[in-house]
Amino acid sequence: MTNNNYKEIASRLHSYSKILIFPHVNMDGDCLGSSAALCHVLRGFGKEAYVLADDVTPRNLDFLESGTVTRNYDVFDDYDLAVLVDCGSKSRIGERGIVFDRARERAVIDHHGVSENDTEFSFGIVESSSAATAELIYLIASEMGADITLPIAQCIFAAMNTDTGSFQHSNTTARTHKIASELYEIPGFDGNKITQLLYNRRSLGAIQLEGRVVSDMQVYYDGKIILSSITQSLLAETNTEMNESDGIIQKLMSIDGVEIGCILKEIDENTVRASLRAKSFANIARVAQNYGGGGHIRAAGLTFEGTIGEAKAEISKALEAEIVRSNDEK
Repeated sequence: MTNNNYKEIASRLHSYSKILIFPHVNMDGDCLGSSAALCHVLRGFGKEAYVLADDVTPRNLDFLESGTVTRNYDVFDDYDLAVLVDCGSKSRIGERGIVFDRARERAVIDHHGVSENDTEFSFGIVESSSAATAELIYLIASEMGADITLPIAQCIFAAMNTDTGSFQHSNTTARTHKIASELYEIPGFDGNKITQLLYNRRSLGAIQLEGRVVSDMQVYYDGKIILSSITQSLLAETNTEMNESDGIIQKLMSIDGVEIGCILKEIDENTVRASLRAKSFANIARVAQNYGGGGHIRAAGLTFEGTIGEAKAEISKALEAEIVRSNDEK
């Protein structure tokens, strides 16, 4: 797909009446915040728009739904446009793919490199240099002439905040801060309140889960790699859901001398998802791509077919190899 510019996308969005927005499975802050923000923008122009989700929204993100999310596959009998948000492949939306296929046209707005070319789009943009998909939503909304209301501002800020690690990750740019500063001009906007909602409403079980994951971490390659895991039995023991583990990887990355952090998440006995982060020089996107995953140079993910023990043995070796390769490329 050839990228459209913001103005072209804005013009196309104005031409549709019924629009469904599709966040990826296991919604994170950028995914849900960007989807909800786009929905608010479209409704502001009189469109019929919904965010179609399957997942239970994580506790710390529930305020972002703000009346935009439906889980009803039949919300429209037929509709004009399906928009993939924060993902570039239909494979990332699970069973909702059957609803996605019912749209007359399809679009994508994403900031990840597309790892699977399994979806044809009428238009869209994939801009990997963007810190968060929310930046693209904000710029497109501005081109549309949208009134950036308080709900839109809150969704955009939360999305950028979470995908940049509270504006600490290396993907944070001058544009990220410029957009954030413009949001502070919206009447009633309170960035501190949003940050509190995002990070200071965790359950007791989530804190216990974090403690176990941190205490069980393993160190590789002279302390440059930290790896830990979350099993289904650990979730049951702490009475938590997998989405409550979001953010734990930042604890691993805060350790002095660590370059790569990895958390392995057991989905079932033969499926493991790996969340990967790098601090300064390693290209973990290359590791993810070798397993059919994707993402950014410093933040990526993959799915491993096998047991969590097999995943730990194989992925730790792949990460060590990436440290060596990235060191050689310095």
